[in-house]
Amino acid sequence: MDGVRSQDESDVDCGGETCPKCKIGKHCNEDCDCSTNTCNNGKCAAFESCDDNIKNQDETDIDCGGSKCPACEDSKTCKEHKDCNSGLCKKKKCVAVESCDDNIKNQDESDVDCGGIKCPRCDHWKKCKADCDCISDSCKNKTCVGAESCVDGIKNQDETDVDCGGDKCPKCEITKYCDDDCDCHNAICRNHTCVPHCVPECQNNGVCTIHKTCICPEGFTGVSCEVQSVGLCHDNDTFGVEPILSITFASGRPQYSRSKPSEFNFTTTYKQRFEPVTNDGMFSFINSIHNDFHGAWHTGAIDHTEDEGGYMLLVNADYRPGEFYKGQVDNLCIGLRYEFSVYLANLCIPLDRIKPNVRFEVRSPSTGNQLLAQLRSGPIPVQRQLTWNKYGLSFVAPSSSVVLLMISDAPGGMGNDIVIDDIALRVCSHEGTGFCPPEQ
Repeated sequence: MDGVRSQDESDVDCGGETCPKCKIGKHCNEDCDCSTNTCNNGKCAAFESCDDNIKNQDETDIDCGGSKCPACEDSKTCKEHKDCNSGLCKKKKCVAVESCDDNIKNQDESDVDCGGIKCPRCDHWKKCKADCDCISDSCKNKTCVGAESCVDGIKNQDETDVDCGGDKCPKCEITKYCDDDCDCHNAICRNHTCVPHCVPECQNNGVCTIHKTCICPEGFTGVSCEVQSVGLCHDNDTFGVEPILSITFASGRPQYSRSKPSEFNFTTTYKQRFEPVTNDGMFSFINSIHNDFHGAWHTGAIDHTEDEGGYMLLVNADYRPGEFYKGQVDNLCIGLRYEFSVYLANLCIPLDRIKPNVRFEVRSPSTGNQLLAQLRSGPIPVQRQLTWNKYGLSFVAPSSSVVLLMISDAPGGMGNDIVIDDIALRVCSHEGTGFCPPEQ
């Protein structure tokens, strides 16, 4: 210890084989010259280790990496894969091994830990790139959605409404949206809506119901609303118009007329009587009511117009409904409205008797006796004295010839006794006669 660097000392009084080891900062030639046993760049340095909290030796990050220290954790600096505990060095950083359960969207995943080639398919509402990324095998707008079906409560596929219509799903029920009839179940498509379909189809603006029956507008009846059902024309429509048909049954002095229905161009299903008593199923042309049933009828009553000796048609209706009147009229003007009318009265006086009810019909002889119009009088009331009232219907002529009928619509026996007068057919208009003869 002479205060001079001598012998084989690496620094004054230290180092070499003879003197003590040098402290940190002193000159050294090799590690053994230093008390730390560490000689760096000719100077004794602190002892390098993997737990000195210093990046030294050949560490890639503090106390990790390199050939001497343990591998580094994720996010630490690295030079090669072996520097990392995960065995994966990317962009000089240790990163976790990519997997399908690392809670990170990596690899070729379409969403976190799902989708792509390596990971399981994604659940509903996860992000996707293609159908194969999804459990449902359905990727819409880059999102996994439920598989399209006819029971998913969604309007998809080629459905016209939710879960119906199109080529794949069941037909739609009434009120559902449609493109054509094929989309509808037991219905038709009108204005893109499935509506009921009646067979035959409803006519004259009738409406088909869900029960496949037609609801007819006012003035029409029948299965398909094909039958007109309009009452008499207004009085001012027929006032002053001469009837095309007028049957008053003539007049005469004898109480019972010998005339036959054929003389008035009509037929009836009842049997004619030319003297008292007019029993059930019979009729008479009579100018005053005979007391056939001991005061049950309005004895002595006369016809509607009160013409002297004017005859009227008296019918004691049968137990089975029959035709009071059936006659054909020709040369009508197609498209004009006509009124078929008659005056009726209830013969009976007792209140407990069956009231007459007349069904008026208009039929077409050229189309298989097709029913064109129909209306009922309703029960004709009992009056204290014989009271005449006008009944009938009106109709638009679809052809030049029609058959007019009056049919009993009540059972006979104990009532249903009626008198008929002034049968008429006239046009419901001030213009023209309503008579259109065939062109010569």
